[in-house]
Amino acid sequence: MEILKGTVLSKYLLEKYARNPKGWSFMISPANKDAFFDALVSSPEENWQLKIESIFKPSPVILGAKVEGKVRNQGAPASLPSYGYRKLDPEALLKLLNEEGEEEPSLSQLISSIEPTAPLPGASYAQGPFVFANQKFAGLSDNQKKLDERLGSELKNLMREKYLSYG
Repeated sequence: MEILKGTVLSKYLLEKYARNPKGWSFMISPANKDAFFDALVSSPEENWQLKIESIFKPSPVILGAKVEGKVRNQGAPASLPSYGYRKLDPEALLKLLNEEGEEEPSLSQLISSIEPTAPLPGASYAQGPFVFANQKFAGLSDNQKKLDERLGSELKNLMREKYLSYG
């Protein structure tokens, strides 16, 4: 099982997303054993388990590996639109944000009404939704638990290389 990191992982997932932007999900939770964050990224074709240094930094260290088999939906509301990039018309968005009446659709209704698409440079997009779970992921398979430990260990090693005084 190959572990990808940083821009290689991001580029791979974006290329997969661009080929088929429908049916994706992105869930994040506190890690099971360390101070990192776990994420499960699912598409109709494959699933990825990620270990993220922090969700509070613009460019955190991220590692991930493909997960074989089906990944359980960890409680995302069925009414939630799938993860993706949705092209926004800047004028319509400004109008929506300036309106205070209840007759106009909410931002979530607007996002739900737009199909996910592959992003192109120079356009405006909304990205998400990211599902943040307050609870650690439950129901991981034995292989996923082993992968979680390996990703955690690898991320700790990367953090020690990056920050000499890291635990």
